[in-house]
Amino acid sequence: MKRIYSFRLLAVTALVLAASCKKPNFDVAPSLGSVGTISNYLSNNFDLSLFFTAVKKAGLADSLDRTDATYTVWAPLNSALNKDSIYNPSDFDKWSPDSLKYFVRTHILPRKLFYSDIPATSDNKYTNLNGIDLYISKTTNAAMTQLFLIVDGVPVLPAGALSAKTGTQYGATQLNGVVYPLNNSLKVIRSTVQGFLSSRQDLSHLVTGLKKFGLWDKLSGDGPFTIVAPQDTAFERYGLTTDSILRLDPAGYDIGLFGGYCMAPSHVFLVDVMQLNGQSLVSFHTLSDSLDLTMGVSSNSMTLMSSCLKKRYSGSNPQYIGPGSIISLGVILGSRFLGETQPAGVYFITYNSLPFGRYINYACSNGVVHLLSTILARPSDVTK
Repeated sequence: MKRIYSFRLLAVTALVLAASCKKPNFDVAPSLGSVGTISNYLSNNFDLSLFFTAVKKAGLADSLDRTDATYTVWAPLNSALNKDSIYNPSDFDKWSPDSLKYFVRTHILPRKLFYSDIPATSDNKYTNLNGIDLYISKTTNAAMTQLFLIVDGVPVLPAGALSAKTGTQYGATQLNGVVYPLNNSLKVIRSTVQGFLSSRQDLSHLVTGLKKFGLWDKLSGDGPFTIVAPQDTAFERYGLTTDSILRLDPAGYDIGLFGGYCMAPSHVFLVDVMQLNGQSLVSFHTLSDSLDLTMGVSSNSMTLMSSCLKKRYSGSNPQYIGPGSIISLGVILGSRFLGETQPAGVYFITYNSLPFGRYINYACSNGVVHLLSTILARPSDVTK
């Protein structure tokens, strides 16, 4: 599935990548006798003990111990699984065997993938053990000297995060493959974005609005779509309930009242915006013909907020609408992604301050879903 953006920055990104300075030494060649199998590595690394428990319970420990096969493992740290409410090995007992096996296989490629094997660009597809493509990017932007390695929107931690090694190195090489540590687990959903929204009881108001405005059936198509979804409580803070949404007359409002949460055609993980250089605000087409969704970026990282809706043809003085549409220091103070907060204000993605990750980057078969902390528009903001 090819990502499509509503602006012409892919060429800029390609030029920046092509002009990047000398290639760092990211591959660590194992010395004889210094490494074992992937199972050995996971079992001897306390920070990966919860994931190894999942590997064992899923019946894959023996496979990752074989030396006649090769694998690449994207291994969530214990702290990553804590975000998914996994604190003890016994917490996996609540999962069905099928769900647990699917989760573990999501994080494993049936091949040995070194950092140097990955092209320095976005959207490199590699198929995991479930037969689903993961999007793996090796990229940077103009203000960064450090290359980022990203899998399905999750930045990969340097190998030094789990050892005393110095320098930036990616991947711990084992006899039968490579292990890359993650600060968040991968969220790969087996359904469309429509199926994901339907499965979440806390997103029922958005679903009701999309159906009321005739947009729901579109989300079962090929897309790709990127959905930013407020929870029901966010709508209710502005007096929007299932009953009040059903009473709305679609003829009286721009469809951006609900279509503004759906970027199309776009397949956008949160950190993708960080790769787009030269603009402080990046806009994406939505299902509305008159409204774009704007995300804020800075010169060297992305602000973790989904910002606001913007009138598409507003000239040199953009018109922003909705709750929180205040311009301050070049950044729209709009709807933050759920859980991505910092009391002092704007929060940036760096390797020292990664996204919290619990409510972002749900990779579906025809797009991506992120959860928002509040709504983007009230009925009064888009009255015809």
